[in-house]
Amino acid sequence: MTLTISIIGTIAAILTTSAMMPQAWKIFKTNEVTQLSLRTFTMATIGTFLWLIYGILILDTIIIWANAIGVFVNGYIWIKKIQSHLALSANT
Repeated sequence: MTLTISIIGTIAAILTTSAMMPQAWKIFKTNEVTQLSLRTFTMATIGTFLWLIYGILILDTIIIWANAIGVFVNGYIWIKKIQSHLALSANT
């Protein structure tokens, strides 16, 4: 792989991995998830997990690290959304 391709891949990994961090931080501070789509974060978490598996299968360190972090961040948001959904369901 050429250096240019590696740089592009690394920048893409950093940007896509860090994209959800502000949302996760806001949820951590406010514990507010009612405006978030459960379907969206379910798909994002599954997709990131599959990218992680793919990275492991092809032994690509950038894909592995970016998506391991992504699974953690998206998974945190997804778990908080599930908890909120279950709490709202229990109150009705």
